Amino acid sequence: MSNMVKTGSSPVSPPRYDPHRLKKQVLIPVFISGATIAFIFSFSSFRGVTLDLSSFRLLPLGIGLVLVVCAWLIDSFRLFLTVRAWGKKIRFSHALQAILSNYFLSSITPFSTGGSPAQAYVLARRGLTWGEAGSLVTVCGILSQVGLLALLFVFIFVFNIGVRLEGVLLHLLYSFAILYSVVLFLLFFFLHRPSLLYRLTDWGISWVKRTFKRTKFSEEAVRKWVEEFFTDFQRGFSILFLRKPQYLIWNIVCYMFNYLFTFSVAYFVLLSLGVHPSYLEVVGAQIPLYYIFSFIPSPGASGGVEITLASVFLRFAGARRLGMFILLWRIITYYFPMLVGGASFFQLLGEGNNNQNVPAVEKNGSSRA
Repeated sequence: MSNMVKTGSSPVSPPRYDPHRLKKQVLIPVFISGATIAFIFSFSSFRGVTLDLSSFRLLPLGIGLVLVVCAWLIDSFRLFLTVRAWGKKIRFSHALQAILSNYFLSSITPFSTGGSPAQAYVLARRGLTWGEAGSLVTVCGILSQVGLLALLFVFIFVFNIGVRLEGVLLHLLYSFAILYSVVLFLLFFFLHRPSLLYRLTDWGISWVKRTFKRTKFSEEAVRKWVEEFFTDFQRGFSILFLRKPQYLIWNIVCYMFNYLFTFSVAYFVLLSLGVHPSYLEVVGAQIPLYYIFSFIPSPGASGGVEITLASVFLRFAGARRLGMFILLWRIITYYFPMLVGGASFFQLLGEGNNNQNVPAVEKNGSSRA
């Protein structure tokens, strides 16, 4: 039986994770990614797999690896301090565990949807209530997109770096901009008119009961869950945007540096292959791609990421080096975080309920936050 964690007066079920099932899920994105990289090799650069060792350098790859770790540390430090805005304290190691778990679950779930629940799960295990953890992760998720947008503006208006996207990629970026604008509009609208959200919840409950007559669930429990989560979300939104705006600025700045370090990896991978492109152009080319990656439905966006990046970076790497570039870049930015994040998350799952920061489990299977 799964534990029921209270976030007020009604129970909210935390996500359940089966380690054996997670291990099987890892194989799917790894296979898709590996097959796509093999296709890129065969299509563009298979004849150039044998590299000229005089131009290949290992040091830039090491720098790229260090940048990925630095991005983790920045993201963890951001979370470590942001939790204090909620009046709670966690260890830096716990913040790092939450970030790594986010990376791991994002890399093996469609549309990267598993990352945020995993991060909230870790935070709840480390002392926050589920409502606090959920609102914190949701609000920070919005700020991460704001940070990426701010970085895009810096490269366009400060460094005068144009974004080259054509055809399907450009249409996907426009689609994401429209979708994201609609979501933000609805979010702010419901924050000011929560009664409409509750009416929409009632309509959804009625529709489910009419459409799926055999489905049985507690209408009252669903309403309480929506009300309590939205109340926690309003509180979290108020904390960062009104009461403690310094944490708002802190999050946006940290996200900008996190993205900058992550995008810099591609530049150093190119250097390792003997290519010397413009650093600003390499970084600037990746910013809109991260919006597009959100549309890719495969686990961890595997397959789509490799194809998209290959189409954009062909002009930097050239056809003969393209396959090796995608392989090395993916190892540093995807496989390595997946490995480290998976080890961290499985360690948490192995702790059980013996950790002192885990809410105490009552005899009836519930735990109080």
